[in-house]
Amino acid sequence: MKAAIYGGPHNIKIEDVPEPRVSGRKVLVKFKAGSICGTDLHLYRGEWKLKRGRIIGHDACGVRADTGERVVMMPLTYCGTCYFCLRGVPSSCERGKFMGLDRNGFFAESIVLRPRNLIPVPESVSDEEAAIVEPVALALHVLDSLAPNVGDWATIIGQGPIGLLMTQVAKLKGCKVIVIDLEDYRLKLAEKYGAEHCINAREEDAVKRVKEITKRGSDVVVEAAGTTRTVEQTPFMVRKAGKVALVGEFRGYLNLEEADGALFFTSYISPVEYPMAVELIAKKIVDVKGLITHRFRLVDFEKALQTADNHAEKPLKVVITE
Repeated sequence: MKAAIYGGPHNIKIEDVPEPRVSGRKVLVKFKAGSICGTDLHLYRGEWKLKRGRIIGHDACGVRADTGERVVMMPLTYCGTCYFCLRGVPSSCERGKFMGLDRNGFFAESIVLRPRNLIPVPESVSDEEAAIVEPVALALHVLDSLAPNVGDWATIIGQGPIGLLMTQVAKLKGCKVIVIDLEDYRLKLAEKYGAEHCINAREEDAVKRVKEITKRGSDVVVEAAGTTRTVEQTPFMVRKAGKVALVGEFRGYLNLEEADGALFFTSYISPVEYPMAVELIAKKIVDVKGLITHRFRLVDFEKALQTADNHAEKPLKVVITE
């Protein structure tokens, strides 16, 4: 079968590999569609390390070979019995693995998974939409953790696919949303999704503008831009005793002098939110289709990666199909 194999920085190519073996209670899933994520680009650029020969990809859907059912593939394995699983934090499972990083991922013609990692896809969700469930689940997890009140100010730094979904979910939570990005085309889409204020950080002092709008600082802040600089800006945007979620990047020096009582935390996906993410897409409450800017076949994966990494192409979500 064909799969996207990591061979080093700027060296991820489609190669022929053996079909995975089905054993125990696992199920064979035939790949239908997936999407390139920021994690895949970190690997492609050489910013993150990975074992050579690993299949990448962690956001995809397929068809069960045994039943023919369409499913979203959830990339996190968890035991259900360790310290963290028993406390409702399966994303921190002591025996857990993340597919596409710790184990082979989903950009392959066939994948073997446990049934509990498969979420059924209703007919109202296309394969392309089912290929973009992971960032919706992440947005749900982050906004649930932030727990804003209706009418709170939510500032979302970065309006790539993850930031745009954070914006949509923050609006669902009843927040007034401020978005920050360097690209006008992303800010225009954020405005379409209901953002009250759109700040181009190339043209304005983002920290100063957030303070002007909110008077005392934003009630909640989400860093989804993925840079050390934006991480370091968060303490100056959040109000005292507010909350900050670091999602795009975790590194940076935090000057907390003005952020008295503020709560800072890092976050990534949890399996708990996947069914709700699929439901919100099915009911057209959250839009993922509008994020798709480019489409490629699996055999053209190398070109798809190059496109996703090329700012001149204005990529948001690059979708891969069988």
